[in-house]
Amino acid sequence: MLGPKKYRKQLLELGIEGMEVDVSTIDIAMDTLNQMNEMEKILTKIRYNVRADIRRIRLEYVTKLKEVDQSANVKKGLFSKKPSVSKLTEQKKKLTRERNLTIATYDVVENTIDDYLDQIEKSRYYIKNSIQRRVG
Repeated sequence: MLGPKKYRKQLLELGIEGMEVDVSTIDIAMDTLNQMNEMEKILTKIRYNVRADIRRIRLEYVTKLKEVDQSANVKKGLFSKKPSVSKLTEQKKKLTRERNLTIATYDVVENTIDDYLDQIEKSRYYIKNSIQRRVG
């Protein structure tokens, strides 16, 4: 499982942010189209991995929440009592907040990927129209 920072680094290395669409000639337009197709494949793979990480995080926190529930029925020592309901509720809230914050960082990466994929689709449409105008 990669972290959100690693995914953002991968996105930066793709070079989508500063990429300019050049359609000055048909050959250059076709090369740009091929580059965009390749970037789209990579972005789709990264998005798949991000979603898989989010699923893993959710499962991890479901397990943690179950452990908190199970700890409600267990006494810690001979003379100790069960944890209070308010303490258990607070632990669950803390875990839920932690999970939501962790997932939110991945959601930002996923939204960035979706934006890039939309930009690629719009650029692809522009390039294809440019090629069709030149070819006739």
